[in-house]
Amino acid sequence: MTGSPVDHTDFSPPKRTVTRLLVVAGVLALLAGGIAALVWLPPRLACDGPGSGVVERGGECIGVTDGSPAFVPGGPDLHAQFRAIQQRIKVENDRVAEEESSAVKVALLSTLTPHADSPQSPAQILHSLQGAHVAQIRANHTRELGDPAPQIQLHLANAGSGHERWEPVVDELIDMTHGETPLVAVAGLGPSVAGTRAAAERLSEADIPMIASVASASGLRHAHIPGLVRVTPSNRDFVAALHAYVGARDDLRTALLVHDESPPDLHVKSLTDSFERTFAQELSGRAPQPFQGTTVSSDVPYSFFDPVVRNLCGAEADMVLFSGRTTDLHHFLDALHVRTCLSDPVSVLFVETGPVIPEEEVARLREHHITVVHASASDPAWTGEDGPAAGAPAGYAAFEAAFRTRLPAVGNVPTALADGYAVAHHDAVLTAVRAVRLTYSGEEGQRPSAAQTARALFLLNEDNTVDAASGTLSFSTSRGGDPGGKPVPVLEIPDRDTGHRRYDTPKL
Repeated sequence: MTGSPVDHTDFSPPKRTVTRLLVVAGVLALLAGGIAALVWLPPRLACDGPGSGVVERGGECIGVTDGSPAFVPGGPDLHAQFRAIQQRIKVENDRVAEEESSAVKVALLSTLTPHADSPQSPAQILHSLQGAHVAQIRANHTRELGDPAPQIQLHLANAGSGHERWEPVVDELIDMTHGETPLVAVAGLGPSVAGTRAAAERLSEADIPMIASVASASGLRHAHIPGLVRVTPSNRDFVAALHAYVGARDDLRTALLVHDESPPDLHVKSLTDSFERTFAQELSGRAPQPFQGTTVSSDVPYSFFDPVVRNLCGAEADMVLFSGRTTDLHHFLDALHVRTCLSDPVSVLFVETGPVIPEEEVARLREHHITVVHASASDPAWTGEDGPAAGAPAGYAAFEAAFRTRLPAVGNVPTALADGYAVAHHDAVLTAVRAVRLTYSGEEGQRPSAAQTARALFLLNEDNTVDAASGTLSFSTSRGGDPGGKPVPVLEIPDRDTGHRRYDTPKL
């Protein structure tokens, strides 16, 4: 039986057609790559170009750098100064990389691209960078922080103006712990907001120690987030200082709580809780007065205080416990200046890292019988025109001398140090360095790790206390990560000439 003929028809394209198809495919691939590059490059070109370590996200440069000047605030006023201090940090980092065989990295995590409505202002962030760099220079070029080894590279990590873009930054910091020059600690952390807590929890899971500079919310400490200590007093400590002040005045008996109810501000929430608990007797019988703040939440353009002030006059309270941010405090004071009970004196109790009332406002406060009673982490009176004043903490003189000599272009030093942010961030980096060096043996090739540094934080007591600019600080598990022996100045504006008042946090 003869079978059907086999069909040998060749359906494959001719060789020339194959070649053309390959060329077309190549061109399409190049075009796709070009389009991808166009999508990829602009965000990096906007932040000092590829290789800068940062990417544009939502109009801000986000990421970690070695000091390359990529982070600048909203508005042009401070751009030159931001770039100048970052360039100084880069120069020192490059020197350490070239000259030192033993080096580690400490990161400053903060809101490094602030704008006028950020929880931390552009001036405060500039001073934060300056203070952190002074600590780096003191660590690397003097024996004031012990033996100058290992040397310190300071890296800058920007989590966005409101700390909401923390996640890729924290992932990068975690990766840096495995580098040849490892990251061993994170300082700063930014304001007490939800993003700060989330970032701290993620770093804690990676066993990276953290030293907060100005985050005072009660939940931001080792007792809640292992490995997190802070150089600022907690809100509980701040409020204890205010209560001790009130106890020494016989004209303050009745209080009204005025508090921001905008989520997710952890600072305000824990401050409100501390006010309610500590001042329960003075608040008795008076309803809390909530308002919508403008600093952390962008839902409202300004705060409404007229109803609150009317209720204050009706309650006949002699003091206000103000639980809110600085911007809203100024709005509240504006409302107090036109209150119906203008002749009745009122004291406004407030918490912030450093002074917030400009000199030109003092006469108006006095005229309208308003006293701002401010629990602070530092005191502008510590800085004189020519050097530290009497009554400053023991470690302040060395810090101020270094600030003046290492940053000659700063200009008015008392003004730069007045808000307390340079002091706080200097002390946070200094604490990190002290912990790192407790773990360093000096053996060839041995470098401290982040985990070793985390364990060393709670050896910073007894003979290993930290001679910080803001006080001689100790850290123990019994304080849950809060600093022991921390001075908490209570400032009166205008000064009532009642004498200098200071509260010291318990050492244990």
